[in-house]
Amino acid sequence: MKLKKALVFSTNASNIASLCWGANTLAQESVAIVLGTESQANEAAAWAGKVLWLGEKAQGTMAESYTGAVAQLLEKEQPELLLMGCGTRDRCIAAKLAVRLNAGVITDVSSLELDETGAVLAKRNVFGGTAQASVKVLGAMGIVLTSGGFDETAPAVPGAVEKVDAQTEDMGIQLLDTAAKQEESVDIAVAKRIVAVGRGLGAQENLAAAESLAAKLGAEMGCTRPIAEEQHWMSRSRYIGVSGATVKPELYVALGISGQVQHMVGANSSKIIVAINKDGKAPIFQDCDIGLVADMNKVLPRLTELL
Repeated sequence: MKLKKALVFSTNASNIASLCWGANTLAQESVAIVLGTESQANEAAAWAGKVLWLGEKAQGTMAESYTGAVAQLLEKEQPELLLMGCGTRDRCIAAKLAVRLNAGVITDVSSLELDETGAVLAKRNVFGGTAQASVKVLGAMGIVLTSGGFDETAPAVPGAVEKVDAQTEDMGIQLLDTAAKQEESVDIAVAKRIVAVGRGLGAQENLAAAESLAAKLGAEMGCTRPIAEEQHWMSRSRYIGVSGATVKPELYVALGISGQVQHMVGANSSKIIVAINKDGKAPIFQDCDIGLVADMNKVLPRLTELL
């Protein structure tokens, strides 16, 4: 049993494809609402049965000013489910939509499925990742915020792009200027392969060996909270864990990471977890698929050479 219709929307256009995979898995019809360039709208049309293109964000406006336009499209399309990303802007818009449309919102969802009645069941981490709650979407429409990770083999339903005349709302706030953060920014949540490092790295100069391994694997670099927020060896955007990013890569290589729950809540949805740690009693060996008890600084050069 599938839903009749699911819509997807995110202020980050790079999330649309993954959200569409989820919509195609759960519903008979998928519709994408795109706020971005025409090329981004056309790209979404490769996955969604229909694309409603709001155009590019008007200069001086914030994404939240398009809440009314999105609400109107939802009222017109009458979907049973709206899938959104987990970004700050998406969270803000989801809250506004929930009030306007009397819809329930479930945030930080790790997986979705339908029960025997066709209702949407969402799983999300609670108590700092020590447990998972299963939440049912009630009412005519539910709004679910998820970092993605849906089955990419779900059949695509290519559709056409329909330009929508979107009116922005006056929020009493005007965007005067934007400036890039001084620190590096990366969307690690969408990475297919990740090499992550923890305190077992020992010293900052040992990062080079981990980066060489990542380059061989075509992987993004990630880290635990202490590496980003205490040692400042890597940017905050690469921190994986309960208050950082949640990732679902095909391959997750954990180097010198003990595997405490605060970190693993962000990584335990990885398809394959490989751990290298010199402490044979480290908790991560209970969660990994392949584990090696060894000094990673001795292993990495040889492993990189073999790759």
